[in-house]
Amino acid sequence: MKGCKLLCPLTMLATVLISPFIMAADDQRIIVTATRLDNIEQQAGFITIITVDDIAASAAATLPELLATEAGVMSRNLYGNNATRASVDMRGFGATAKQNTLILVDGRRLNDVDMAAVDFSAIPLANIERIEIIRGGGSVLYGDSAGGGVINIISKKAAGQQAVVDLGLTIASFNQRQLDVNAATTVGTTHLLATLSTINSDGYRDNNELQQRNVHLGMRTPLKTGEWFLALTLNDQELGLPGARSVDPGSSIDELATDRNGTSTPLDYANQDGLNISAGVTRYLSDHAELVIDAGYRNNNQQAYYDYGGGFSDYYDTGLATVSITPRLTMAYDGVGPGSSATAGIDIYRSRYDSDRALNPSTISTPIHRLAIDQTSRALYASNRTRITNATNITAGARIQAVSQRATDRYDATAPGAFDSEAPAFRDDYRETMWQLGVHHQSGEALSLSAGIERAVRFATVDEIFEYDPLFKRVFSPLKPQTGFQYNMGFGIKGGQTVFRGNLYYMNLDNEIHFDPLTFTNINLDPTRRRGAEFSLQQAVSDDVGIKASYTYMQATFRDGAYAGNTVPLVPRNSASLTTHWQTGTASRVSASLNYVGSQYFDNDQNNTFGEKIPAYTTADLKYMLGGKRWNLDVLINNALDKEYFGYGVSSTTTPGKYNAYPDPGRVLSLSLSRRF
Repeated sequence: MKGCKLLCPLTMLATVLISPFIMAADDQRIIVTATRLDNIEQQAGFITIITVDDIAASAAATLPELLATEAGVMSRNLYGNNATRASVDMRGFGATAKQNTLILVDGRRLNDVDMAAVDFSAIPLANIERIEIIRGGGSVLYGDSAGGGVINIISKKAAGQQAVVDLGLTIASFNQRQLDVNAATTVGTTHLLATLSTINSDGYRDNNELQQRNVHLGMRTPLKTGEWFLALTLNDQELGLPGARSVDPGSSIDELATDRNGTSTPLDYANQDGLNISAGVTRYLSDHAELVIDAGYRNNNQQAYYDYGGGFSDYYDTGLATVSITPRLTMAYDGVGPGSSATAGIDIYRSRYDSDRALNPSTISTPIHRLAIDQTSRALYASNRTRITNATNITAGARIQAVSQRATDRYDATAPGAFDSEAPAFRDDYRETMWQLGVHHQSGEALSLSAGIERAVRFATVDEIFEYDPLFKRVFSPLKPQTGFQYNMGFGIKGGQTVFRGNLYYMNLDNEIHFDPLTFTNINLDPTRRRGAEFSLQQAVSDDVGIKASYTYMQATFRDGAYAGNTVPLVPRNSASLTTHWQTGTASRVSASLNYVGSQYFDNDQNNTFGEKIPAYTTADLKYMLGGKRWNLDVLINNALDKEYFGYGVSSTTTPGKYNAYPDPGRVLSLSLSRRF
C-alpha cells in the first residue's frame, strides 16, 4: 500500500485527463460561469445554491448571518459590527474554522497564507449574484484549506445595453450610515460595472467604531470565440477593537452583566487597506472545449495595535502580496448520454509576507522583529464527471500540491521593548495529494442519491510557524500538513412543493493544526474526528407563503492522545434555523427567521473540565420589504427579541471559573431606501 500513496492518485489523475478526449461531435457549447463546477447540482455531495432572490428575501443583515441559516454552516461574529473579523465554520472546526473553510469570490481564493480572517464586510450582499455552498468538498478543484467545505461567492457581472444606476441609503442602530452605488453600462461591445459601498458605524460597544470603504470595477468584452475580463477591487477599513468582557466569580467580576457594552482595550485598533486585480481571457477551442487563462494580484496592508497596560503593548505593520496564475481547461463529452465533462488546470500562488513588529506606532521605525516569509504553492489538478447511465454520474479527481516556505527574522535587541531573541532562518517543503471519488444518481425529479469520499489537506499558515519555544525563544516551528479523509452520503426528495435534503458525513483527521493553551504553541494534535448530519426542508405553503428549515448535528471529538474522547471546543452539538416569507401584496413582503445555536465548550477547554459552557441561544430576525420598479424600502430588525448572548468565549487555564467573552449586539434596527435610475 505504500506505493499506492503516490501511484494511485497519479493513475486517477491520468485517467481523468485522458477520458474526455472520446467526444461526440454534437456536444453543446459550455456556458461560461465564474465557477469551476459545471452543472453543480449534479456533483456528489450536499450542495446549496443561494440565488439573488434568496438574498433579497432574507432577513440577514450580513453575509455570515445569511450563510448561518444553511445546514452545516455556522458563523461567529467576534466584534459584532457589520461582520468585521467574523468567521464561518463548516463541519465543526471551532477556533481554526477560518483555516478549514475555503472562501472564494468568482472562483478565486480569499483565504490568505496568514491567519487573518476573510473580511466579509468588504463583500456587500447587494453585489452578490449567487452563492454556492459545497459541504466537505472542493479540495481537488480549489486546493488546501477546504476540509470543512467551500463557499463560492459569485459577484454580479456587467451585461446588457441599457445604462443602469442603483443608489441605496441605509441608516441603522449605533449611528450607522451606509451608502451603496451600483452602475452598469455598455460601450460598444464592452460591458462595464462599478460599485461603491461605504459604512460608518459607532458599533455596539465602546471602541468599536468602523469606517469601511469598498470600490469594485469590472469590465467584460465578448470575443468571437469567448471573452476577456478585468476586475479591480479596492477596500479600506478602520476598526476599533473593544476586546473581551471578563467574568470571574472568584473576584465577583461580571462585566457581561455590569458593563456589557464597555471595553477594557480603549486604545486597540486594526486598520487595513487592500487591492485586488484579476484579469484573463476565456476561449472556446471548439463547441465542447473552453480554455480560461487568468491571473491575479492581491495586496493587503494591515496595522494593528494592542495595549496590555503597564507599558506593555504590540504594534504590527504587515504587508501581504500574492500573485496567482490559474489556467484551466473544461471539456464536455458524451458518456452513455450527453452531460459528461472534465476540468483540468494548474494553480500557482506566490506570496510575500513582511511584518514589522514594534512596541507601539511611534517606534515602528526601529521594530523589534522584522519578518520576511515567502510561500509558493504549485498544483496540478483534474476532475472528471462521467455519465455511466442516463441517471447516474461518477465524479473522480485528484490534485497534487507542493508548498514551499522560506522565512527569516531580523531581531533588534536595542529596539524599545525588545526582550526575546531572533528566530533562526527557516526553510521547508511539503507535497500532498488530494483526491475525490463520488457518485450521484438522479431518479426522475423525485429522488436523488449521492455518496463520496475525499482526501483533504491544510498547510500551516505563516503566522502559525512563528512562535516561542518552551524556553521562550523565538523560532520558526515546522508543522506537518493536516490531512483528513471524509465520507459523505446524501439524498434529495422532491414532491410537489416540498424539497427535503439530507447528508451524513464522517471525517477522520490526522495532524490537525491547533493552538495548545498549555504550551502557548501551535501543534499537530493527536487524531481527531468529525461526524454529523445536515438536513434542509423547503416548503411552499401557498403561492404567497414559503418556509425553509435546516437542522445540523455536529460531533467533533479527539480520537487519541491526552484529550481522547473529549469534545473539540467551540463546536455546538445542535443548531437549527427556521425562515419564512409571506408575499403580503403585489409589492410587499414580510420575512422572518429563528436561529438556534446549542451550547459549546469554551475555547481553551480541550479537557472539557472548565465546568461551564458557552450558553445556547436563539435569535429572531424580521424584515419588511416594499418595492416597485424603481423604488425599494426595507425595514430590518435583527435580534428582534434583544437577546443577550455571545458566540465566542475563552476559558482561563489558571483561574477556575474565569472566562472572557465577546458579546454579540442586542436589537439592531435598520432602514434602507434604494432607487434605480
